[in-house]
Formats: sequence, C-alpha cells, structure tokens
Amino acid sequence: MSLAAMDEFGRHFAESRVAVASLLVSLAFLLCAIFAPVIAPTNPYDLSQLQLADALKPVDSPKVVPGEELRVRVTVANGTATFEDLPEGSVIKAITAEACGEKCLDAGVEPADVDLESLQIRGLPPGLSVEGASKHPVQPWWTVAAPADGKARIVAEGAFPSDVSFLAIVKSAPHETGFVFRLGTDSFGRDMLSAILYGIRISVIVGLVAAGTAMVLGIGLGLLAAWMGGTVDAIIMRAVDFMLGFPALLVGLAVLAILGNGIDKVVFAIIIVQWSYYARTTRSVAMAELGKEYVEAAKTLRLSPVRIMLRHVLPNCLPQVIVLFTLNIASAISLESSLSFLGVGLPLTQPSLGMLIANGYEFIFSQKYWISLYPGIVLLAMIVAVNLLGDRLRDLNNPRLAR
Repeated sequence: MSLAAMDEFGRHFAESRVAVASLLVSLAFLLCAIFAPVIAPTNPYDLSQLQLADALKPVDSPKVVPGEELRVRVTVANGTATFEDLPEGSVIKAITAEACGEKCLDAGVEPADVDLESLQIRGLPPGLSVEGASKHPVQPWWTVAAPADGKARIVAEGAFPSDVSFLAIVKSAPHETGFVFRLGTDSFGRDMLSAILYGIRISVIVGLVAAGTAMVLGIGLGLLAAWMGGTVDAIIMRAVDFMLGFPALLVGLAVLAILGNGIDKVVFAIIIVQWSYYARTTRSVAMAELGKEYVEAAKTLRLSPVRIMLRHVLPNCLPQVIVLFTLNIASAISLESSLSFLGVGLPLTQPSLGMLIANGYEFIFSQKYWISLYPGIVLLAMIVAVNLLGDRLRDLNNPRLAR
C-alpha cells in the first residue's frame, strides 16, 4: 500500500469517532499488557507475597502486616536477666527484666516504642502473678493486652525469689505499610489492580498468538484448497464444515478436558476452533482471484504455484483476512475468559480475567462485588473495543460502502 493510499485510508478511518476511540482503547490495553510487570503494584504470580490476612479487602483498603509473635524463655538470676536468641530481622531486639522493688519485676521489650498487642507470661512459680493481667482459668498463664510501654509487672506475695524462669510470649500489633489496595483484594489476598493488569496481559497474548497462528494455518489451507481443487479442496472444506458445526466453547472444553489446563493448551484449543474461519474466507477470495487475468499472465510466465499464490493472490486476500483477524482476536479473548471462568482454562495461580470473575462469583451475593465487577468491566471494554475496531475495518474494506 502506497503512502497516499495509507493516508486516504487513515482519513476515512478517522471519520468515525467511535472507531478512533476503540483504537485508542485497544492500544491502551496493548500497552498495559506489555508493561504489566512495570506498572503493576505487586506481582500476583509471587505466592510468597500473598497473605490470607489481606483476603477480601474492599476498595482503597490499606495493606496491614500481621503482628509478629515471639516465644522467648527468660531467666532472671541475682538481678541479671538472660533470654534466648531472637530471630534476625525481628522488630523486637531484646527482652528486659528489671527489678522495680523488693516484691516486683518489670518484664518488657526493647525498643520500648514497639506497639504490642499482647504480652503473656507463662510458667511463673507459685506465689508470683502479673499485675493487671487476665489469668488462664487453669494454667499459670497471665496475659496483658496492649501493655503500656511494652511492659508487664510481675509481683510476689512475699519476698521476690532470686532465681526466676518464665516463658514470655510477645505479639506485636499489626501495622500499616502505606500500600493501598486501590481495587481491593480477592479471596487469595491478591491485589485486584495488579491481577487485572496481568489478566489483560494474558488475554492479549492469547488473543494475538491464537488468532495469529490460526490465521497462518487457515490461510495456508485456504490457498491450498483454492489452487488444488478437486479432492484436496473437498477434504479441506468438509473439515471446515465439520469444525463450524460445533460450538466454539464445546470444542474448547473437549480439547482442554483431554490436554489439561494451561495457557499453551488454551491457545491450541482456540487455534483448532478458529482456523476454519480463515480457511473458508481465504478460499472464497482466492477462487475469485484465480480467474483474473493477472493470474493467467503469471501462469503464462511459468511462475511456480507457490509464487503465484503468495506473491500475487495472497495480497488481494489480506484485506478480508485482516478484518477477520481483528474480529477473531475478540473472539479468542472471550473464549479464553469463558474457559477460565468454567475452571478448565488457566490454573488458579495465573489470574486471567475469566478466572478473576469466577473467583468473585461466589462472593458477589455477600456484597464483595469488586472481585468480579472490575475484571468484568475490563473484559467487556476490551472485547467491545476490538469488535468496534474490526467493524470499522470491515466497513472500509466493503466496496458497497465506499463513498
């Protein structure tokens, strides 16, 4: 296509504001798919980052890190406290035990500004108790909830023993990290915004790879059927009729039931579904082109059949095939989402849009709408944008609608 023809095509395309908007939306989704690892706040594939405490959080909820729980044996001998080694990276650096009089001992943590949810003292000898603590009904366990300054006071009925050993169970309070789940989280604690961005990536990859491979396969078989005719043409076209006689979703379910789930299996299933559309379209256009004079001239020059079909016939088939390719991208995305929604497409660890919608379906009646709503809106916008783009290309390649 010359520059003048491309310029004219662009001007005609831009006459439709809906088509321009759909093109911009489609490009935006393509950019999201390419740069998803960069712009996504988290990596939903990294299972080590997931926390069940973050599950089912609504929109704009802050991420909260659960409190740390330490169990440390503390020994106080002649006024000197010793304790077991603490794990590396702990917010609590030391356990302290200091005498506050003849009959009391203050047990706490360092640094003192650590916000504690609770401090429990276990295994105190008879005659000792913890001031202001709730005691277990049977066991000698005393628990102080949210202790002031991170300390608990151990008191004695008589003289405080010189040697004391007890188990301190320290639980720090949960704290916010500053990260906000803009679109909430799903039942696994995944950030919905990150999962949607990666879901867009999966949908775009499946749509482009599956529709592109089906196009190449269908074009090859369509050109072969048009050139050979006879038995070869009959066999290929009967195979096309056979494939078109089954619903796409049924074929996808059958293929994935045999092969299992996975993105490669989904792509293979979509290729089996879509190649027949390209083969039938390419054959019909090629049959019309083979009767034209330029093909007769190429045959007179004794050019090879491969050269005639690829260099002369195929370029005249591409406008219709490209329009079909655009429409089939949306069909491939829709089919992948449907298969994932039914649980036979991608595994749970790969958050495709269909899988995200399926995960939120069981919670939608409990007012947790965001798990299914936002992936559904994104999937709808993607399919509508690609379909409108394909419709505009089809109109531009229709001679009856030419101005």
